[in-house]
Amino acid sequence: MRRALAAFLSACLAAFALLAVSPSAQAADPITGRLVNGHAGTPAPAVAGMTVELVESATGPTGAAVASAVTDADGLFSLDPGTSTAAKFFVRAVAGEYQAGWVGGNPRWLQRDSAFANKFVPGTDLGNVRAIPAFIRGVVVNSVTKKPLAGVTVTARSQDAIKEVDGIDETNAEGVFRINGLTCEDDCYLKINGSAKGYETGFRDCNAQVVATWPAACASPLGRIGRVFLDRL
Repeated sequence: MRRALAAFLSACLAAFALLAVSPSAQAADPITGRLVNGHAGTPAPAVAGMTVELVESATGPTGAAVASAVTDADGLFSLDPGTSTAAKFFVRAVAGEYQAGWVGGNPRWLQRDSAFANKFVPGTDLGNVRAIPAFIRGVVVNSVTKKPLAGVTVTARSQDAIKEVDGIDETNAEGVFRINGLTCEDDCYLKINGSAKGYETGFRDCNAQVVATWPAACASPLGRIGRVFLDRL
């Protein structure tokens, strides 16, 4: 009888111990969201293949990540805090085809400056988070025939440093150039050098034409910009 009573009491104590586990030791709900191209209009296309990380608020936005995920084909990500007991978290993205940044603002963007990062509680659905491209892609064509021009040098320059070159590429057989790894805040100025092929050299303006002087130029948005029209000399 005593053995039966002892067994019963042990079972009761074990069940009580399970019920008494602190909620802080249990896994928290994930923070979810969707990365989209913030420069591509509506509906904004998904940003796939970008690494997103979760950082405990106590360590600051630049602290070590406690979880990471890669956005899927629809730009979706889910960051599971696991056994972290933090009450709030930062969410940041690692540089790739799009610029690095911290989620913040309303509507939500990947902020270049961590000072503008927001903190989020577990279980938050961030919705669409707008990302800034880290590239400019375009096509240089003959302004009259509209045929693509190969071998034209294109350089990207930040708007606050006329002489600083942020990236460079040469058009291929289809006239396509793509300058990667850009960190311009929202746009860059483009210089088009067609002299080696008998074409003009100058800066892209707001109408995608080429003008001779910097003051007449127009900043080009990051991402895909379409055609740039170049005159023969």
